[in-house]
Amino acid sequence: MMRIAIVDNAPACQERLTGLCRRYGEEHGESFDITVFDDGDAFVSGYVPEWDVVIVDVDPDDVDGIGVMRRVRAMDDAVEAVLVSMSDEYAAEGYTVAAASYILKPPSYETFSRSLDRCIHASRGHARRSVTVVTGGHERRIRLDEIIYVDSVRHRTVVHTMLGNFQIVCSIVRFEDLLNELDHSFARANSGYLVNLAHVIAIDGHDAAMSNGDRLPISRPRRTEFRRRFSEYLAPGAAA
Repeated sequence: MMRIAIVDNAPACQERLTGLCRRYGEEHGESFDITVFDDGDAFVSGYVPEWDVVIVDVDPDDVDGIGVMRRVRAMDDAVEAVLVSMSDEYAAEGYTVAAASYILKPPSYETFSRSLDRCIHASRGHARRSVTVVTGGHERRIRLDEIIYVDSVRHRTVVHTMLGNFQIVCSIVRFEDLLNELDHSFARANSGYLVNLAHVIAIDGHDAAMSNGDRLPISRPRRTEFRRRFSEYLAPGAAA
């Protein structure tokens, strides 16, 4: 079952969006758990990264969905966002919060259906697989494809991502086990570094050159295995 949050303070819009979700579910055989919020601040203050789709009004005089989604993105990289508005004035800002769609009110079923298609496909796709961690006393959901590498120094585990670095409450060994249950493109460069092979630009000497410019040393005992794993990761692309 997919969880959908509708954040809009207009009862007519709440009813319209809820009805569109239910119609889509009936026609596509999808099961949705839909919750309506009429206050953006309340939605964000109680946010837990467990939603699949957020449908939010972006008109500043109402909910200010752009501001809501900026705050949500500080906690959740994986949730899909649909922005709705009376005008296209804020469409460009939708890119800044990684919105899947921007649709005008009142949305037709055809437009809404295409938007929800994209959200569901993305939410279930390989690129949107994610892991939830505890950082700074709060839960945060991180997309696996945005993790560059993980390091561990003095029992401190830090996840380096495309959107910033996060110290997490989890040992690197436990985190490695968790990642390997979801994705097999993570490999140890040494005892202190767990590397996402998708972000390895090259193996340069005894270092892994990463997409963010960092160079991570590959320990002598792990060099052969790391090179093998990297070659295997590249093999499908090379074969194509």
